[in-house]
Amino acid sequence: MNISVLRPLSPIVALVLLSACAPPGTVPVPETGRSTPARPVPSASAVRLPDPVPRCVDGREISVGEGDAASGLRAVGIRLRNCGDNAYQIMGYPDLGVLDEDRKPLDVRVLHGVGEVTALPPWQVEPARLTVEPGETVHALLVWRNLTTDAETVAVGEFVSVAEKTGQPRHLLALHIDAGNTGKVAISPWTSQS
Repeated sequence: MNISVLRPLSPIVALVLLSACAPPGTVPVPETGRSTPARPVPSASAVRLPDPVPRCVDGREISVGEGDAASGLRAVGIRLRNCGDNAYQIMGYPDLGVLDEDRKPLDVRVLHGVGEVTALPPWQVEPARLTVEPGETVHALLVWRNLTTDAETVAVGEFVSVAEKTGQPRHLLALHIDAGNTGKVAISPWTSQS
């Protein structure tokens, strides 16, 4: 005659079995034997989209492109698309600020001209007056170096605040900027090249 030996249930199996017997809307807590109300799961329609996404504001939509990282040099394209019904002219550099994960401004200098960080001849251009027709896009290039010589003063950005120029509406965009402790990034003027 074969007699089976009963073994105690593992805590995980016991929790699963208790959950199956618990009244609807409660989750058993094994340590105390009491149960607590379950938190409601938000419906798909209630899930909030992240704020830092490209939006059309006053005929302008600003977005960031794919990044490129090589030997500590970072380069990311910034795009300005005319999402309005009328053409407009622009000239100069984007107005850009670097923000931390709490969306607070970081002490990072934004220099005009990519030559302030690295030599990239196609992007080392002077500002030119451009006409942006509806549906057209112009570009700028943001560059920085990931260089850290003092681990205590590293500033890492998670967002950028960008406007076509000073005084224009600002666009908040998600962008990881690991400028180490260089304290600077550089940006090209708006250009028709991509």
